[in-house]
Amino acid sequence: MSISDPLGDFDPAYAESMGRQVVEPLLDYYFRLKMVGLENIPDPHDERPIIFVANHAGRTFPWDAILLDYGLSREWVERRGLAVTEKPRSLAAPELSATVRLLPYRIPGWWEKAGCVDATAANFARLLRQGRHVIIFPEGIAGIARDYRYRYQLLPFPTPLVRLARTYNAWIVPVSIIGSEYYHPFARRVGWMSRIATLLKVPYLHLSPFSPFLPLFPWLFYAALPIPTTIYFGPALEPQSAQSQPPDWEAVSENLRQHCQRQLNEARTKFRRGLDLPGLIAALHRAPEPFWKLLPFYWPQRFIKHAQNYAPRLFPSLPPDWWFLLPIIGWFKPPTLPAEEPTSERPVVPSRPAILVTARPD
Repeated sequence: MSISDPLGDFDPAYAESMGRQVVEPLLDYYFRLKMVGLENIPDPHDERPIIFVANHAGRTFPWDAILLDYGLSREWVERRGLAVTEKPRSLAAPELSATVRLLPYRIPGWWEKAGCVDATAANFARLLRQGRHVIIFPEGIAGIARDYRYRYQLLPFPTPLVRLARTYNAWIVPVSIIGSEYYHPFARRVGWMSRIATLLKVPYLHLSPFSPFLPLFPWLFYAALPIPTTIYFGPALEPQSAQSQPPDWEAVSENLRQHCQRQLNEARTKFRRGLDLPGLIAALHRAPEPFWKLLPFYWPQRFIKHAQNYAPRLFPSLPPDWWFLLPIIGWFKPPTLPAEEPTSERPVVPSRPAILVTARPD
């Protein structure tokens, strides 16, 4: 099934190259991503769309969503024989594109170029109507911003998820992400930190062991601890089976949330691990590049230097990568670098997975 892209400014060649060169080493050697239950995913070659429904967490940049999308992208391309353009499309909270500090290292238009679609019910319906597969984090930004005390406790799901799944006869695949709650541990929601977040024009800031260092190290805002992460795909659900006539959508949505919560609780017991420092050292030693290039302080250079190879067509201006290493000043608007000609040829046909980030529909 080959479908043209009707939404956003998805650039498959950039997403393929960015995923392979920038993000894949982090996921394989820093987060050490494992995918379990892939056999539960329905055949994506069928005309029936699939909705992947996952928990959201981390209290930091949405790395859990990047891991899920990357894993599915790699699965779609390397095992299912599909093109990057046919992979599940991710619904992303509009705040990600509208808030400059939520752009990865302030790279303009990054979410759209990577393939995200604004998370509205209209866009969700449009994707399903065209037979596309969709990734959604029903808890949205509220999930990733939750207090650490409520880790692995799912927030209410929006009713458009179950209504549209039924309308378009879509499979629902519950996804449990284990490890992401510890990317930024012991983070608490407090009023005065929320006021600082408002001043900085970001949706949330937490009081955590990292908070005293944030002014001095702005790159920490995008960082996460190297927690081994497991993503478990549960058996696909038929949305019709739990619905009455006429449906009580609030009850149906709550039934789905409870099902996902039970699966999450079981997966947490089975797969939960801590930092695993010996495993991290061994993984970094196996990495095909110097280990320090995989550590969070270097991530601004990974993203920005790669994006420079795609200027001027995609990124007419970029911030300097060293800006995020500046104490205090690095939190504010950086100067921009002039566009450069690409240093290497851009791939014409993507052969490896794209990296996308997701959130909830309106």
